[in-house]
Amino acid sequence: MKKYIFVFVGFIILLGCKEKLDSKAASQTVIQEETVQENVYTVEEIYRLAEAKSIEDTFAEEDLLETKQWIEEGSMEVVTLKVYPNTPKELLINYTDINKSIVHSIEVYAYDSPWKSETGIYMGMPLSELEALNKKSLRFYGYEWDYAGAVDFENGALASEILFVYLGTDGDVDMPKEFIGSDITITAEQAKKHNIDFKVTGLMYRPKK
Repeated sequence: MKKYIFVFVGFIILLGCKEKLDSKAASQTVIQEETVQENVYTVEEIYRLAEAKSIEDTFAEEDLLETKQWIEEGSMEVVTLKVYPNTPKELLINYTDINKSIVHSIEVYAYDSPWKSETGIYMGMPLSELEALNKKSLRFYGYEWDYAGAVDFENGALASEILFVYLGTDGDVDMPKEFIGSDITITAEQAKKHNIDFKVTGLMYRPKK
């Protein structure tokens, strides 16, 4: 009988130890995930890393993909280094030379990606929040052209000649006819009237012209 009691007590002790280890492992996992989230770079930081030729030292080789593309309405070909290619976190670093020594711009176009700007603008930011951060009403251009949704901050707090912001939606939305065209500008009031939830779906950081 004593033998069975001893075995039972031993089992309880082992079970308690396992639960503590599992709890500790879970806590470490949460800490690791929080650390990863805290290490998200801003587009400005990515630009500085690219200027310093430190991108390859910052990201794993499997998270980088080099390609070429035409930008600025097909007027310029650039070498593009994709960070986290073909994922919701994809970011584009554009260079004007094949040796990747001259950085042209940093681009992000996934509204649910973690990228952000030092200005406080982040991907997926609602139009209302963006306008509040600007401390002034803003306008954005119409759709179905190369610079669709480009924001004009109307000399507000976010007005900039080096950071370009684009608004869009998180799915297929039938845009009203009055929202289509390169010569069209849209206000927050107009967007609200049509019950369309616009948010930040694009950031382009380009300090040099």
